[in-house]
Amino acid sequence: MTDVHIPLPAPAPPAEQPTDPRTRVQTVGIDDIILTYSSEHWLRPWRDDSVQRWDIGMHFNEEGPGPCFGTIELYVVDHWRSPNIVSSLDAVSVDLQEIGATLYDPELGHLRDDLHEDLALPGKTTIVDRVRMDQRFRGQGLGVYLTGLALDYLSHGAGVIALFPSPLEDEETPVPPPDPWERSEKSDEVVLAAARARLGRAWSRLGFEHYRNGTWILDPGMTTLDNALRRERQRLQDHRVERHLHRRRSQRSGHVRGDRQGHHDEISPASPSCHPSGKLVELWALDNARESTPC
Repeated sequence: MTDVHIPLPAPAPPAEQPTDPRTRVQTVGIDDIILTYSSEHWLRPWRDDSVQRWDIGMHFNEEGPGPCFGTIELYVVDHWRSPNIVSSLDAVSVDLQEIGATLYDPELGHLRDDLHEDLALPGKTTIVDRVRMDQRFRGQGLGVYLTGLALDYLSHGAGVIALFPSPLEDEETPVPPPDPWERSEKSDEVVLAAARARLGRAWSRLGFEHYRNGTWILDPGMTTLDNALRRERQRLQDHRVERHLHRRRSQRSGHVRGDRQGHHDEISPASPSCHPSGKLVELWALDNARESTPC
């Protein structure tokens, strides 16, 4: 008997996944972003008000500020309001104290002579403490640009802007960790130094330069920041990001909450809170995969 080869039927093409009718994708650009500013002014007598905190929220426009996708924490320092400005900064956090000890003379309480002489218009000090952005919008320099806009908005009367580029322990590192079998204190220092260098290069896009002890400074009295913001806006003008909006139904009344079409931003549980009392973490200013691209 002759064997007969019967060909197997061709596999069926994969079925197309139906689009969730509750999801809408919206493409937005930098013109669709709103920054919100919040601060507290305590009227309690004898309260030290030399260090003023500002919380800035990053929102997409939904006929007003929509869900928050990033936060910036700044401090405006007025050394004339404190007998010891370094101690006043230390009362807020150790990180601010270290920056203050770099910028100010701990004994005299004013800016160090070499720094004072280089500033165009000496005045208050603005310190960038912490910045956070949703990971989905990182990698294009948007976080650095929005921080620059906030600095420009709050820099009136400022003599110097300072920051200390460094990651926090609860943020992922943009530098590949060393082999676990070769991990040592020295290798950790190398990883941290590389991360700080990359963050410094990101902030240098706004004109920040290293001063001393890891602290970077920017003179708002010069045109450096204005020119940098124009360059960054031109670079980001045509950049677009996608927002995935999901339709949600209220559990109480059964009505749909969100925008006018009944959609709500897809924000992951790790997304930042814009409330002033919310815990903020450091922004990684560079995408993990691209060393030359700031967040």
